[in-house]
Amino acid sequence: MIYLKLSKAETSRIGVFNTVMKTKSLSQAALALDISQSSVYAAIKKLRILYNDALFIRDKKMLVPTEFAKRLHVETLGLLKDQQDAESVSDVIDKLSFTFSCAAHIATTVIPLTYLLMQQSTPFTLEHTNLPSSPEDKVNLLLNNKVDVIFDYMPIQHKDIFFKRLFKENYAIVCRKDHPRLYESISLKQFSREKQAALRGSSGFDNLVEEVNIETVSFCSHNYLDLLAMVEVSDLICVIPVNIYLKLQASFNIKELVFNFRLNIKKNNLYINYLKDPARQNDKEWLLKKMEKMH
Repeated sequence: MIYLKLSKAETSRIGVFNTVMKTKSLSQAALALDISQSSVYAAIKKLRILYNDALFIRDKKMLVPTEFAKRLHVETLGLLKDQQDAESVSDVIDKLSFTFSCAAHIATTVIPLTYLLMQQSTPFTLEHTNLPSSPEDKVNLLLNNKVDVIFDYMPIQHKDIFFKRLFKENYAIVCRKDHPRLYESISLKQFSREKQAALRGSSGFDNLVEEVNIETVSFCSHNYLDLLAMVEVSDLICVIPVNIYLKLQASFNIKELVFNFRLNIKKNNLYINYLKDPARQNDKEWLLKKMEKMH
């Protein structure tokens, strides 16, 4: 007996496989599922490797299933029905929403851009959820279809997940407007001596340059709003993304400092990550392809 506990990606492939079983054709399966023929071929190829079986043998213009494929088809039909019944409510919600997982300050950039892109396609309800800290939890979010896309400073390495580098984020050095020692600019020597407010990430301080000793950190937080709130009432400096500074400079008593040295921020490349799903809705597929071109 073939027993399967299927992830979202595996469920999609089995769904493609069962459609090919019915139509006996890759092209007809693609039409029935409203996906590309190459997506159907890719799903069948993955299953051939997974089960070490050809699954289908071409006979003239028809695909003839192997004995193993026949058994797989019978045993997965019931399993898929159980999963589809259990997920029917969430599937309806999924069709109406597009969910991001990313840091809050990243969401302030990518969600408005996505909203503008959606004006050219079917609109979804946009939802944002916090990014988990562990790589395993990030993978599970996508594999279990909890989110549509993850934006992160590290790509997610998994055979079922696509990733692409979008852009390199620029950073600004800020302090309070009436800082007693810093006026319009800051040198590397000054930078290395000043106490800092730093962003605390899952693996340390995410906005400290390589030359800075962590002993210079006097305040840390997971939130840029907290960092700026401390900077405007203290002599601390802070390194933040330029887009955050531009959005919040009018709300805080802060200023940007000119500098002529390199900020070697450890995490400054932003990546888009999403599941390779041959059964994804065309509207969502179109939207994801457009999002890959964000800059």
